[in-house]
Amino acid sequence: MERPVFQPTGTPVMDLDTPALVVDLDVMDRNIKTLHDRFDQSSAKVRPHVTGHQTPKIAHRQLQAANTVGGISVTSVGEAEVFSDAGITDILVSSQIVTQSKIRRLCALAGSNRIGVAVDNPQNVSDLSQVAEAQSVTLGVLVELDVGLGRCGVAPGDEALELARAVANSPGLRFDGIMAIAPLPSTSGETSGGPNFPDRQERDAISWQVLQNVLEARELIEKDGLPVSVVSVGGTHNYDVAAGMAGITEVQAGSYPLMDHLYCRMRPEFSPAAKVLAAGHQPSHRAVGGVGRRAQSHRTRPGLGGAGGSRGGPSRPLQRRARSSGVAKRPGTEHEVGRQSLAGPLQPGPMFQPVRLRSSGTRRQAGRILAHRRPGKIRLNGSSQLSAVSKMLIQEDRDGAVRGRAGLFRRVESTGSR
Repeated sequence: MERPVFQPTGTPVMDLDTPALVVDLDVMDRNIKTLHDRFDQSSAKVRPHVTGHQTPKIAHRQLQAANTVGGISVTSVGEAEVFSDAGITDILVSSQIVTQSKIRRLCALAGSNRIGVAVDNPQNVSDLSQVAEAQSVTLGVLVELDVGLGRCGVAPGDEALELARAVANSPGLRFDGIMAIAPLPSTSGETSGGPNFPDRQERDAISWQVLQNVLEARELIEKDGLPVSVVSVGGTHNYDVAAGMAGITEVQAGSYPLMDHLYCRMRPEFSPAAKVLAAGHQPSHRAVGGVGRRAQSHRTRPGLGGAGGSRGGPSRPLQRRARSSGVAKRPGTEHEVGRQSLAGPLQPGPMFQPVRLRSSGTRRQAGRILAHRRPGKIRLNGSSQLSAVSKMLIQEDRDGAVRGRAGLFRRVESTGSR
């Protein structure tokens, strides 16, 4: 376990203690705009799925963009509590909450927020109903469909209809509709960069068919007399297909603000906004960087240096990774001892292992600072509590200035104000 080393405002990014998670907010904002703008002419809107970055400041930026439903989705009660404390009042917990203690916490949130939850089991419906009724709150409920992911959910036909009936007949619950998370279309085998994907046209056709199955389930339930006001699907890999299908009401997209190695291959319209800064040295014919499996997933092998990396240095594909280091071939150029490089984009993790929520007593924080960078001025409006894994979240501007071990900062034009 390590104690984070905080650097003063204005420290050049390459002088920071490593490993460091570096987030470029300009890239992130472009990614957000790219996805949200696709919904300008769509009846569907965006519900950002924030489990990947787990950062309320980023979630608020997503909700301030165009074409959202006004709320987010998360995967745990703990995440819902953190984002509720940060002022977000419309939260869908897009996974099943099954223990009594967590159901009570979920219902406590519903006393002052619009809370939704996914279900795929009649007993869970009964448990949710009992606690919600006892606490005099109402939970919005989505029946989750399994459309090929093979994880959670019920079959889209009669099983989904029966569960929808059970929800509609349960006190304390409001049947809102259905949700489904489509699997990533992939072919057999893997490359050094991860799974093989079909070409864009084939991927879109697969996604369309999967989402059509969801719409057919909606039709079946509505024929039974139950209104389906919400059809919620995910995610970043098929957002544009979903946006073009009448009947889908919201898309739970998650990876697009920061992106990762896998999605960068599938969706070239987005750019990686998050990378890991690492220091390295060079024994003999190798370059060894201080970024390993703790900072990036072992599932694929990004490079050390390269684009955005060691200030234009050549990319070095990592040959292997230990817990805290990665080894790359030296392509005939010198890698100075201690020179810093940006390794990335990050791997699917979730985001991704370096970004973690932390709690301290009753005060829950997401371990992030947001500072607004103006010429000659830095204004902080947040606080920091970092996990040992994340080490820091920082933002580099074009001049290489940053806000410390846990800072996001935004480059803006000078307005004469602080």
